[in-house]
Amino acid sequence: MAIPAAAPATGTRRVAIVASAGEALRHLETALLAQIAGLGHRLLVIAPEFSNDDVSALDEVGSERELFPVDPPGLKLFSDWKGINTLKSTLAAWNPHVVLGCGSKPMVYAALAAEAAEVERVVVLIDSLPQNRFAGALAADEMPAWRYGQALRAASEAVFYNRDDIALLRRLGLVPPDLQTHVVAGAGIDLEKQPLQDLPPLTQGLVFLMIAPLDRRKGVVEYCKAAAEVQARAPNTRFILAGASGKGPLALTAEELETFGGAVEYVGNPADTRELIASCHIFVYPAHSEGMPQRVLEAMAAGRPIITTDVAGCRDTVDERVNGCLVPAGDATALAAAVESFLKRPDLIPPIARASRMKAERFCGIDTVNRSMLAALGLE
Repeated sequence: MAIPAAAPATGTRRVAIVASAGEALRHLETALLAQIAGLGHRLLVIAPEFSNDDVSALDEVGSERELFPVDPPGLKLFSDWKGINTLKSTLAAWNPHVVLGCGSKPMVYAALAAEAAEVERVVVLIDSLPQNRFAGALAADEMPAWRYGQALRAASEAVFYNRDDIALLRRLGLVPPDLQTHVVAGAGIDLEKQPLQDLPPLTQGLVFLMIAPLDRRKGVVEYCKAAAEVQARAPNTRFILAGASGKGPLALTAEELETFGGAVEYVGNPADTRELIASCHIFVYPAHSEGMPQRVLEAMAAGRPIITTDVAGCRDTVDERVNGCLVPAGDATALAAAVESFLKRPDLIPPIARASRMKAERFCGIDTVNRSMLAALGLE
């Protein structure tokens, strides 16, 4: 049973954020958390671990921190409830006015623990759904549909990264009819800090770039296959791949990339990708599933044409043949054809690049995203 949404409140509020470690937490730190703190509210961030950068960023906004093992050892059902009860105790002790749960299992834990602790406002952020959209077997790190239903029934409000995910969960009967929902373009982009970048010269061969974890679900294999196919006909074309090592059952290793004959230059996981994006002509992101591809938003802000897949989330970033093109997920041949379409008409790259920046300005500005998030949290 969803908790009725409380009216927006004035005065200092206590806001607890339960999140996965890593990139999802970093996006919160750089945008939303700073704005919440700037409004004078108190913050507690609960996560499985905090890097040194996380600690510095949270200290800068005056946030308290609490470690929370999302996957404690033991039998699954027992360990889940043990984890939820542990989180309930943490929330009850801190006594927040609002709890935001972000990212798969932390979202479920946060919603159920906050409901049990009788928190005034419970908000869940559903950033993505499983690759097969609940139509087949789940990967070991993916949640079944009923777990999303648990979180949504316990929530006061829900935030989604795309409308396709809301529509699917509604068709499955998992969204309570009275639940308030919001859609935001991922974590948003600070368009002042990520300005339009000049394109490299078009006369020395085109450079294609993909930034993603080394995970098969991100389309890394298709990118490598397309690169090998295109380079056989256009050897001056460069394909760069950047990203962290993969984790989980569908991870790839850097050694596995070598089986594609060196067509792709793997450059590791740079801390700041803006210079890397500035060095490319076209940004490629052939993910099999996504809530909202943050790296694509960054490339759009820099003014780069986009090649991505026609799947939930990704398709929202492209107006076909205006700021890029869409290809079927898992289809390396179609991806190679999309790449070659830019090789055949490089004169179209500058106007497509400008269209990408214009779409970013309309679609994913951080101010627009944060307004929706603050409204969901009752802090506007």
